Amino acid sequence: MEREQKHFEFIDSTKSDKATRRLARSHAMKGKNAGKTLHRHRQSRLDLRGQQTATARVPNRRSAQENENRRTLAVQDSLDLTYPALSDKLLSVSFPVETTPQGLGLISQFFDTVVHALYPPQICRSLEQTRLYWLQVLFMDKTAYHCSLALMATLNAFFFGREAVPSKAIYHLGQAVSLVNQQLQTAEALSDSNLAVVNFLVVQELLREAQPEAEVHLRGLQKMIQLRGGLSQLGEDSPLAIKICKSDLDYALHYGTSPCFYRDRMSDVALALASEGLLMNRHLGDCRSRFDGIDPCLRQILLDVTNIASLFNMDYKMDPHTFQEVIVSLGSRLVRFHPLSGPPLEGRLESACHVGLITFVTTFFLQCGRRRFLKYGLVGQHLRQVIDRGLDKQDDDLMLWILFIGGTSVLADRDHAWLMPKIQRTLRSLSIETWAGLHQCLVLFPWVNSLHDEAAKALWDAAVGKGVGPCLHLDAD
Repeated sequence: MEREQKHFEFIDSTKSDKATRRLARSHAMKGKNAGKTLHRHRQSRLDLRGQQTATARVPNRRSAQENENRRTLAVQDSLDLTYPALSDKLLSVSFPVETTPQGLGLISQFFDTVVHALYPPQICRSLEQTRLYWLQVLFMDKTAYHCSLALMATLNAFFFGREAVPSKAIYHLGQAVSLVNQQLQTAEALSDSNLAVVNFLVVQELLREAQPEAEVHLRGLQKMIQLRGGLSQLGEDSPLAIKICKSDLDYALHYGTSPCFYRDRMSDVALALASEGLLMNRHLGDCRSRFDGIDPCLRQILLDVTNIASLFNMDYKMDPHTFQEVIVSLGSRLVRFHPLSGPPLEGRLESACHVGLITFVTTFFLQCGRRRFLKYGLVGQHLRQVIDRGLDKQDDDLMLWILFIGGTSVLADRDHAWLMPKIQRTLRSLSIETWAGLHQCLVLFPWVNSLHDEAAKALWDAAVGKGVGPCLHLDAD
């Protein structure tokens, strides 16, 4: 007999007024929603929690297939929602483990805030695909569920400037690690969910700036991937494979190592863009001849980065999956070309180009506006070396780009003591007196207006305020 299709009716709070939605989100972030009633039609959180507990105790009455169908419908219905509508829908879902309203608030907060730092809406399309991936991971099994909540709790806390590893993350991570340990001697030892847990351990230690622990987990992850038969066994377009490569790249940028995994899919990205009528065929413009003497591999990376940046500056928005492919592909090529642990490249122009491009790529990592969450101290050190070595007079415009792309990313406020005088001298050397003139120079090189302009404008204002000279003024435009 054909199984009856189940339908669900969920509360939709997206039509409430703006003030009410903001109040709901604020209480959700602070964990104070219990017992709150936003309008007379909405059930209290205490009632919802009671319903959820009851639901969590009944799933044995339904078949496994019914549960899977229900989860799939819930994932599809949960897209494009914000808290509290998302939480209302997820409360009707049978998770692998019992889920509390606080856990659902944590998930909603992650979708409402941190996802936008991972996938900047200025350059990324609808996050439906990304949210679908996260929800599917949540429904995978207990290990993936606890791992996901640990990651969400950590990034939420990091985003709002709280403790680096909150108690919720410690609890869920402990549960996930315990489940992984139970599976080490079983056929599930190398499962996707276990790989995700170890990958998260690498990310957590990077956030804590704990290199020894991060290295142990990364080597363990590398061994697990080898036993699985390589990254290709995860699937060519596997989001998990991309996340693993990105964590590996992140470690390499922090500590100067060669990447354990190498992934370059720029040719596939170019084909995907071509299918949309977008060709990566821009040349290096007026700067073309000066880069003729650098290594051809580095020159090609420069050209690819320039093309990607130019697309974003034409208001093109990339799907999140392709965006992550771009970050990993460009970063992997740059680090393999010359790891940061080695001495600077011999040629000053080539070294400036290489470190400048690495600095540019870091601006695609976890950040929101001018706020940065990952500190790339080693990249900053190499950038300082390039700046101190200097460039020829005809490359002052390149030096200005390096100063500003570094000042908006890997250099900290404490670097302003030496950075500002160099910015001021270079501005005078190029006779740049307005923000418009500066911006015209910056966009000659890889630059994304929607990501970099705000921070660059702040640097410009600081330079003007520190006495660049009476002829220098801030253009009102």
